[in-house]
Amino acid sequence: MVCLGKNLLADAVGYLTRAVRLRPGDARVRFNLGNAWLALDLYPAAIEAFRQIPPTPDVLTNLGTALHAMGEPQQALDLYDRVLARVPTDAPALFNRGNSLAALDRWDEAIACFRGALRHAPADTPPERLVSIINALIGALVEIGEEEDALALSRAMMPRFPDHAVLRWNASLAALQLGQFEDGWRDYESRWQVPGHDPPRADARLPDPATIRGQRILLLREQGRGDVLQFVRYAPLLAERGALVSLSVTDDLKPLLAGMVGLTAVVGEDEAEPKHDIVIPLMSLPLVFGTTLATIPAPVPYIQADPARAAVWRSRLGGEVGRPAGPRANLRVGLVWSSTNPGAQRSTTLRSLRPLLDCPLVSFHALQPAVSAADRVTMAEQGRITDHSAGLTDFAETAALIDGLDLVISIDTAVAHLAGAMGKPTWIMLPYRAEWRWLRDRNDSPWYPAARLFRQPARGD
Repeated sequence: MVCLGKNLLADAVGYLTRAVRLRPGDARVRFNLGNAWLALDLYPAAIEAFRQIPPTPDVLTNLGTALHAMGEPQQALDLYDRVLARVPTDAPALFNRGNSLAALDRWDEAIACFRGALRHAPADTPPERLVSIINALIGALVEIGEEEDALALSRAMMPRFPDHAVLRWNASLAALQLGQFEDGWRDYESRWQVPGHDPPRADARLPDPATIRGQRILLLREQGRGDVLQFVRYAPLLAERGALVSLSVTDDLKPLLAGMVGLTAVVGEDEAEPKHDIVIPLMSLPLVFGTTLATIPAPVPYIQADPARAAVWRSRLGGEVGRPAGPRANLRVGLVWSSTNPGAQRSTTLRSLRPLLDCPLVSFHALQPAVSAADRVTMAEQGRITDHSAGLTDFAETAALIDGLDLVISIDTAVAHLAGAMGKPTWIMLPYRAEWRWLRDRNDSPWYPAARLFRQPARGD
């Protein structure tokens, strides 16, 4: 128990396993062994331990936690209901029930559970636990489109829990989605203190753009490829103010951005950084420039395809793109339907797009670097979409192919940002609760003037 309290989990499992052998009928020992397995994320072992002892509320709640983590939210929900039938004010069961309801897309019920967990939380509940409940409630409010309430709750809780940056982070996401950029960008800087984000560089700082003339600036990549493609638009603004700007990116983006206007150098993942005076995280640049909805820099195209590569792809496609006069057999449309992000609700299946693929006088071109076996079967059955995955070795090749197309239709992924940055007509398929960057209730994007947004009308549709 001392080891469990000190988070020495492997040692705790060792001692508790020996204790089970010595006292196999002692429910307390098995319960704590289950807790140790649960803390180690070894859920099958935790489930086995909990199922061998009487089903007290604590046992049922922790068993539900393990089942939920194993992808069985309905089974977990049944256990929490048993607990709450006996103790309707059990705060842990209410909180965990809310999480399972959220996993089942029953958001209104989840919100009621999270509010109940806050209302019935004991006075000695650790701050970390309270923040977890508040954070879950904020996320649920966003899911049902109540960003204003989520923002108000975040801001109300920030003074109460000043050491928990996740509240400020959630406030930033809600503010940005509402277009309240001044507060949003400021609070977005809390990302460095939120678990899952890399710690900030010790030498990073946010300069006044009026003072950067003659300075050597290194821009640091952040988060995903799409984020880099969206926010690299600020590099020319720095260069216009007299700075010498270099950029650190992943290797698959380097060939694409190496020739971008405003950049003096682009370095890959294992390359030495160029000499610099100032380091700026890429996604802090909207704050540096005080970006509002009205001042988003969107001078597309700010990314262009390499002419030689584009010529090769045009040759493969056959003929000129977008010819002003004369007949052409097909409209050429690039298509992206799935993301490599394993939990991405933004993905769809190629089979669900069959009505689109049946449009006459259109040739479709897959812009995905990887195509699943199931999608290859659909492509073979349908026969009107060309798989280019073997040739899409980096984003420079993808840009060259996009250059020869008339239109790109994509889910919310890096290719959508690339096409938008190139000024290519782009139709973006967004999930019911889209990311903050797409704002709310609009079918256009101030970030990409040539983009048109298609929003999923209901979750799961």
